[in-house]
Amino acid sequence: MGFRLPGIIRRSSFSASKSSSKVLEVPRGYLAVYVGENMKRFLIPVSFLNEPLFQELLSEAEEEVHIE
Repeated sequence: MGFRLPGIIRRSSFSASKSSSKVLEVPRGYLAVYVGENMKRFLIPVSFLNEPLFQELLSEAEEEVHIE
């Protein structure tokens, strides 16, 4: 079972603008995720991406974003 992360490419411009002011490093084995209007940053272990419950959470979040 796989999953899609369609927002990664579209949000690359945000990452580029952030990196110009301050480099925010992501430790190896983690994925940086920015959430909400204030773009709060969370570091997610890559190992979570294969967990069924985490995949369900991503699917629910995707549905919520597409509704709005």
